[in-house]
Amino acid sequence: MPGLYEKLILVAAVALAVLAVVRSSPVVGPEPIRCAPCSQERLNDCPVIPVDCRQVLREPGCGCCMACALEKGASCGVHTAHCGEGLRCSPRPDEAMPLHALTRGQGVCTEDQGEDDVPDHGSLHYLLGLNLPLDQDTAEGQESIKAKVNAIRNKLDQQGPCHIELHAALDMISSSQQKLGERFTTFYLPNCDKHGFYKSKQCESSLVGPPARCWCVSSWNGKKLPGTSDLLADSSSECHQEVTH
Repeated sequence: MPGLYEKLILVAAVALAVLAVVRSSPVVGPEPIRCAPCSQERLNDCPVIPVDCRQVLREPGCGCCMACALEKGASCGVHTAHCGEGLRCSPRPDEAMPLHALTRGQGVCTEDQGEDDVPDHGSLHYLLGLNLPLDQDTAEGQESIKAKVNAIRNKLDQQGPCHIELHAALDMISSSQQKLGERFTTFYLPNCDKHGFYKSKQCESSLVGPPARCWCVSSWNGKKLPGTSDLLADSSSECHQEVTH
C-alpha cells in the first residue's frame, strides 16, 4: 500500500521537525503570573488597618489592600491574610486533603523551617506566589513565582505517573491564571503519594466557595474507576484502594 507508506513517512518527518523546533526553543516554561494593576478606585475600597496590627502584608493573590498578618497557630488558607514573618500556612499533619484544606482556610500558621520541600498535593500559596509582600518589586515578584514553579518541576522529573501529570498541571494553572485573572476559580492538582502514584481519592479545588467534586481512581494511572460516582469534597466518603504498592 504505497499510499499508506507515504503517509507514514510524512508523519514521521513532521514529528521529527516539530521535535527539533521544541528542542531548540529558548522557552523553558510558562510566562510568570501577572496581576492586574491596582486602580485608585480599588485602593479606596480597602478597609482600615487596626492600630494594634503587629505586621502588615498584602492581601492574598492579586489583592491590592493591606491586611494584618496572622500569628502562629491561627487558621489560614487561600482567602485569609498571610501568616506573619517566619511562619507559613501549612495543612495540618493529619489532614486527608491538604490542598482542599488550604482552599477552605483550614490550614494553620506554623514556623517556617526553611525546608525547600514540595508538598504531595502542591502548596497553593507558594505555587501561585501568594506570599509576596506588597513592597516587593513587580518584576522580582514575577521571577520569584516563575522560579518556584520551575523548582517544583525540577523535583518532579523522573518520578511516577502522578508526578508527571502534576508537572503538566503546573503549566496549565500558570497559563490559565494568567489568561483568566479573577475568573480563574477552579483547578485540579493530582493527589500523589510518596511513590509518585495516585491516591485513590482525587478532588477538584474551587477558590470561590462551592464544594469541589471528588472521584475514585486507579492508583496506577489515575483513571476514574468504572461504576463509581462523583463524591462531594466535604463528605466523609472514601475510595477503596484497589491496588497497593
